[in-house]
Amino acid sequence: MGTTVAKVLISYDVSAKNPEVKAALQALNYYDNFTIGTSPKVYYLPNTTLWHKSKSSDQAMADMKKVCSDLRVTLEKAVAVKADEFVGL
Repeated sequence: MGTTVAKVLISYDVSAKNPEVKAALQALNYYDNFTIGTSPKVYYLPNTTLWHKSKSSDQAMADMKKVCSDLRVTLEKAVAVKADEFVGL
């Protein structure tokens, strides 16, 4: 299914503890921001959206499920997509 390793974007909703969920994912090298080229401007993703530079969508979803299980929160919904190219504002 989603086994190609590349940049992946994951967006989610959890029942509680979003700061802890986000911190746990960031500890796994997920990011909530990006830069474009050599620009010093930092672009932040929406609050419950992160990206990783070298995971598959299946791996990202597995990370999300494990973090939620470890923190004992309900993962209400999530989507993980390959995101080799994206722009933001």
